[in-house]
Amino acid sequence: MSAELHKYIEKAIDKNKDLLNSEIINFPNDKNKNSKFNSRDFWKINDKSNLDQLKAVTGICFMIGSLLIMGLYSSLV
Repeated sequence: MSAELHKYIEKAIDKNKDLLNSEIINFPNDKNKNSKFNSRDFWKINDKSNLDQLKAVTGICFMIGSLLIMGLYSSLV
């Protein structure tokens, strides 16, 4: 058991050494804050790449609407 514990401790120490020896990647900063209004920066729900998100939003709206109609019908009957 002590040999297994010793191996575990060695692996943990090696992982910590790898973290300390890692390099930091510097990404360029976008400092163009005075640019004109660009419509591509906004999320469009009807875009082809967002089809699953469109289905989710449609499903949620349909569920809220159907629950609202059922609730109104049950309170009137």
